[in-house]
Amino acid sequence: MAGSDPDLPEAMGAALADTFMFYLEAHIFHWNVTGPRFSQLHGLFGEIYEDAFEAVDGIAERIRALNVLTPMTAKALMEPAKVLVDASLTDADEMVARLLADNEIVATCLKEAQSRAEAVGQVGAANFLQDRIDRHAKWAWVLRSTKEAPSSRADRRYADSKGA
Repeated sequence: MAGSDPDLPEAMGAALADTFMFYLEAHIFHWNVTGPRFSQLHGLFGEIYEDAFEAVDGIAERIRALNVLTPMTAKALMEPAKVLVDASLTDADEMVARLLADNEIVATCLKEAQSRAEAVGQVGAANFLQDRIDRHAKWAWVLRSTKEAPSSRADRRYADSKGA
């Protein structure tokens, strides 16, 4: 049987809290994004919140598999979170930048929990968390790419290829 680490449930609880807050933030941004990139960002934020929502349940179930209760109130769930939802953001570019920064917080928290799980032989939890880390690496790439303005050189190449 795998060993135990009294800090593993705490690390998993922090991952749960930050993932939940990331989910909530992406969902709020999904509802409220406006502007010329509305369709693109509304869809992207939807993909992110759906992925994060699914992850919340998976993380909570991994905590229960450690024979530890998950938080039983909203306050207890959110207490360890480093991701703080800023629902006052209304600028689409700021929403993307905020999700990118908060995605990094979640990834860091997941890495801490994954490292603890691996150290005590909790292979299932470690693998699950590694999969989540990989998903957040993808979200980082997508959000960075969305945040970046195209270079004028790239724009010229595109225009040249279209015969402009």
